[in-house]
Amino acid sequence: IDRDIQTRKEKFGVDLYAHLENITSTQEFYVSDDRLINILRPVLIKAQREVAAYERKRDAMKGKVNAAETTRVGSASIFGAETIGQKLYNAARFAQAGAREAAFKTELAMVERQILGFKEEFGTEMYPVFQSMEDNEGWLPTDRKVRSLYDAAREDIAEMEKAKAEK
Repeated sequence: IDRDIQTRKEKFGVDLYAHLENITSTQEFYVSDDRLINILRPVLIKAQREVAAYERKRDAMKGKVNAAETTRVGSASIFGAETIGQKLYNAARFAQAGAREAAFKTELAMVERQILGFKEEFGTEMYPVFQSMEDNEGWLPTDRKVRSLYDAAREDIAEMEKAKAEK
């Protein structure tokens, strides 16, 4: 159940990040005096910095994957070869190109997982802050979407903790 609670906090982070992703492009985000923005600002900026770096890496990897796929598709066919030696050579080139493409796809998947990890970490950092402020100060997020995401996560986690206590 602890793993489910952690997973729910991570999902909260992914959803919250998706909602807040474009807010940092506005000047208001950096000068706002809103309590919610003041709470989110340092953690969100840190997460966006990490995500942006890995998104650039991901875009470069996508280019490599596309190039490798083109190379593999364009590599010589065994059917066009005249001798058995040429057929073996072409088959080896095709297999090598396929292996390179698979390696790039694997690396791309790892980079995408790291991006998701930063978003999940954002949730695991923000959820306890929201929870503490609600419990200690009665404060709730002012943005409706943020509050909706937090309330849904809080309800789900409360149910999980209740089930854990019953065990």
